[in-house]
Amino acid sequence: MFADLPLPKPDEIVPLMIQASKDHRSEKVDMTVGVYRDDSGNTPIMKAVREAEKYLAVNRTTKSYVGPLGDPEFVALIQEFAFQKKIENKFIRGIQTPGGSSALSLILNLIKKAQPNMTIWVSDPTYANHGPTAKSIGLKLKKYPFLNRETNKLKTDSLMETLDSLGPKDAVLLHGSCHNPTGLCLDEHHWSKIADIAQKRCFYPIIDTAYQGLGISIKEDAKGLIIMAEKVDDLALSFSCSKNFGLYNDRVGCAFLMGSNEQEIKIAQTQLASLARPCHWVAPQNGAEIVKHILTTPELKDTWHEELSVMKKRIVGLREKLSLALQVETGTKKYDFIADNSGLFSMLPGTPRQMEILRNDYAVYGLDDGRINLAGLSENQISYLAKSIAAVI
Repeated sequence: MFADLPLPKPDEIVPLMIQASKDHRSEKVDMTVGVYRDDSGNTPIMKAVREAEKYLAVNRTTKSYVGPLGDPEFVALIQEFAFQKKIENKFIRGIQTPGGSSALSLILNLIKKAQPNMTIWVSDPTYANHGPTAKSIGLKLKKYPFLNRETNKLKTDSLMETLDSLGPKDAVLLHGSCHNPTGLCLDEHHWSKIADIAQKRCFYPIIDTAYQGLGISIKEDAKGLIIMAEKVDDLALSFSCSKNFGLYNDRVGCAFLMGSNEQEIKIAQTQLASLARPCHWVAPQNGAEIVKHILTTPELKDTWHEELSVMKKRIVGLREKLSLALQVETGTKKYDFIADNSGLFSMLPGTPRQMEILRNDYAVYGLDDGRINLAGLSENQISYLAKSIAAVI
């Protein structure tokens, strides 16, 4: 049956995770997978999540399937959270999905069904799953400029020029607040300009977001999406609860479609659910119930906000301390961008060979393209990490 199947190209992160887990050197620094860790190196279950799980264990009345659109109350809560009740003159419809990755996959499948000849544009660099997802669906894939590897700043001019060359047969995947793997964020001016270009050139914006609340604040982190939604006629949003609720393995997400034609958006929403049927049929509900209970219980919502604030402050502190340590080790400000970045990730200016040396000789684990997860650090590792980076890169 499967004798002629070729071995697929391996996922870069999974082998590195396995390699790191088998590395028992005491100085090991594992910054591969994008999960938040505390100073002990654990990915904790949030207190608000634990309390919600306790409540649901006693009070949940069923484990039956949810409908093909998901739990409507949960979807409405996430819509309100993501768009911050700001969009009143457009029609927004969503469905519950198994995480943000599934949400994005369904949106791309819907685009393929509606407009088979669309080209999907992703940032350079982007996440490892974006390209394969688009290609597996049969969509053309291209990259728009984003990171200047020499300065570790945004390629603003070339980014805008590229977007201004697109048209109705193009869809552009943009990252919400602190979601880009480079750690760079689009500011309000960037979002406003991109929205103007999108409306003028009629390309289709898709916004992928997973870190709302881990950048500046829940409201501030939503501003880019809101600017886009207020200015353009149509867009799509893939939303994940993995990072800001710590529900990584519960796979909690939503896919949203926004447009100015209510009937069109209703049909597209139903099509999303239809496309989910041959894949996962209906979304898993446990994590969604946890999120729903937290967002509708004032005490738990306050606890969750406090926990988000602690996580955010810890990440900011790690960035500042590593940046300062690298100033000391290198005698330069070459790595000050680490403090300026936001979210979990930054990109070291290392070659694949240098990143391999860091892994093999120093037990420092990042991806070949230089991506590191700052939230995977412990404070007592910062000095060693800075020395290692200075020695190799």
